[in-house]
Order: sequence, then structure tokens, then C-alpha cells
Amino acid sequence: MKIPFRLIFAAITSVLFLNFSGAVGAQAGAYVQGTAPSGEAVQVTISSRPPLKYPRRAQRMGIEGFVVLSFDVNEKGELVDLRVTDSKPRLVFDKAATQYIKKFKFQPPVLGGSAVYASDITMRMPFRLE
Repeated sequence: MKIPFRLIFAAITSVLFLNFSGAVGAQAGAYVQGTAPSGEAVQVTISSRPPLKYPRRAQRMGIEGFVVLSFDVNEKGELVDLRVTDSKPRLVFDKAATQYIKKFKFQPPVLGGSAVYASDITMRMPFRLE
């Protein structure tokens, strides 16, 4: 069964941002929640994201699952210390999820008018076939 890529992308991205920890569902102005060095919560705006590529083997086998990613964003808006903290099934979607998130563009996190380092950002990335 062949599923059109546009349907997969639309379904995954709509679910993806609703399930991200601290993320907003709207395409424009989507953000994730992190922690500033002072311990205060800070929003990190996602300025762009590419289409998600569902792993072909998992698609052919009808496998669904999720990956939980944790990372930091520095004062320049760059991704730092990306790590997989949980996934199911293990190792099936990890590579696709990390490659996907590495292509995100983040605006520098701002707190009190100054750019800050944001840590402890967590995203749950579901992989679902429609």
C-alpha cells in the first residue's frame, strides 16, 4: 500500500506539534519550552522546519512509534547536545528523528530582552501511518 507523502507529512506535522512537550500547534509562531540558566521558563521559537521523512523500512512494515528527544538551544539559536531519551520501538525511528530535528531553525531564546541559553527542552515525536 503506497501512501502519498503529502498525507503522511500533513498528518505527522499536525500531530507532531500537538504532542511536543511545550509546543504550540500553530505553524507560525510554534515554540518549545526550555529553562534559562536562572531557572526561569523560556520559550524557544521554531522559525522553520523541514518535512519529516518516514523511514522506508518502517513504512513498508507498517511500524508506528515515537521518539522523545532532549536538547538545548544556545544564545545564537543553535541546537546543542541532542540526545534520544526514549523511543518505541527502540532504534527504529531514532535516526530519522535526530536528522529531522537537526534541520530545525530556532530563534535565539530571549529572556528580559537578552539572548539566553535554553536547556532541558524535550520533544515527543510520534511516527504514525495514516
